Amino acid sequence: MLFAKKIIRLTPFLGLVCFITPTKAQINSPFSRYGLGTAIVNSQNTTSQALGGFSTAYTSSMNGSFGQSVNFNNPASYGSIYMTTFDLGLNFNNNTLIKLSSPTGKEKSTYLIPNYIVVGLPMDKNKKTGMAFGLRPVTQINYAVNESKKISSGDTVFNNYIGQGGLNQAFVGFGKAWKYFSIGANTGYNFGRRKIENIKSFKNSTDSNYFYQSTSNTSTVFSGAFFQLGVQGEFPIHKIQKGTGVQKTEYTLSYGATGTIDQTMKGKQDRVHSTGNFSTTTSTPLDTAISLQNIKGNVVIPAMYTLGLALHKKEFETRGSYDQWVLGIEFNSAAWQDKYSFFGQKDILSNSWMFRVGAQYCPNAFNYESYWSTVTYRAGFYTGRDYLNIDNKGLKISALTMGLGLPIRKYRSYDLQYTLLNLALQVGQRGSGVNDYKENFVQFTLGYSLSDVWFNKRKYD
Repeated sequence: MLFAKKIIRLTPFLGLVCFITPTKAQINSPFSRYGLGTAIVNSQNTTSQALGGFSTAYTSSMNGSFGQSVNFNNPASYGSIYMTTFDLGLNFNNNTLIKLSSPTGKEKSTYLIPNYIVVGLPMDKNKKTGMAFGLRPVTQINYAVNESKKISSGDTVFNNYIGQGGLNQAFVGFGKAWKYFSIGANTGYNFGRRKIENIKSFKNSTDSNYFYQSTSNTSTVFSGAFFQLGVQGEFPIHKIQKGTGVQKTEYTLSYGATGTIDQTMKGKQDRVHSTGNFSTTTSTPLDTAISLQNIKGNVVIPAMYTLGLALHKKEFETRGSYDQWVLGIEFNSAAWQDKYSFFGQKDILSNSWMFRVGAQYCPNAFNYESYWSTVTYRAGFYTGRDYLNIDNKGLKISALTMGLGLPIRKYRSYDLQYTLLNLALQVGQRGSGVNDYKENFVQFTLGYSLSDVWFNKRKYD
């Protein structure tokens, strides 16, 4: 037990180290060459990741009676935050890239990256207002791809394509809740960079020693404010009273929706074309043909819309209430093909959409004699079309998900601190037999949620 307590206490510090320390993971996905990179698979709270990404209609009551997690995908949920909550997520990914067209091939990559760090605060419990702020990565660009091809002269040209960067988001949001309706908004800053490089060399030529390498390097930084609006609500559809007390069963329908507007981020770009000797670690230019710096431009990303519904069963007892089971569905879409541009240039993208289904079950949150009765069990599925479209054949993405919400027993009965370990596993595939490339992925997410009651006025007899 002492060892477990030490691990739990160390978890947030390990997470902070992952956020602060630059990640040098062996991510290698050529899909990230397009658009703003490969989207983080279900960039959501660990709770929602285990539910197939279902989050828009996920209310605070669905967390159970052992603390809470912050649903930062729908700011309308902030109004129901009743404890100060520190929320942290870490992703462990294992990807297998398979080239289906000739010549076929396969490559694996394994890496650990931060998923989110969020703090949720109740502002006024009586007026049901709350806020949250945090930081999370949204997309990743990281690849190194080699290509060899013969040209008409008989020489072989070797291309080394390299890319780094991604999009990140720092946000703050506010929410207000009433009895059956909530509204909220997130705002903040999206910021990122994209560095694309192609190193070209001549190989297998009798006079190849007389040819220097050439490099084409484009480095861009961009940023801009964003705005997201969210609504959420629920209403009971059937009640079963158990005796004359507070004990009852209530079946409730929840709904939620979020939307963002088209966003234009300002950027600056440097372009360099030169010859010399280059590698992934060293650069020795001898002659520079083009060197342009601080080119100003815009990066435009489309509006995104999400709609969700959930049916859940609430149990009310003298000790409190909890949701015994939840069934939820969700749909989201974004017009990337129609709206996206990077410094005035379109890219090979699709108008994306995703359909999600999630289920959650907690046998009895107040059965303290049986720990596994207080655990929350989750499963889900999602399928849709990725916004990337590398071969103009569309890129299907689908996955099965599962997870657990593990309450950590309090060490002191009078303590108002609650700890949750949320686990999520996603096993899926990006691409199919019609594509030139397919990627199988396994993502394990560890979520740590620490909730506490702050600013309580002390009372004396």
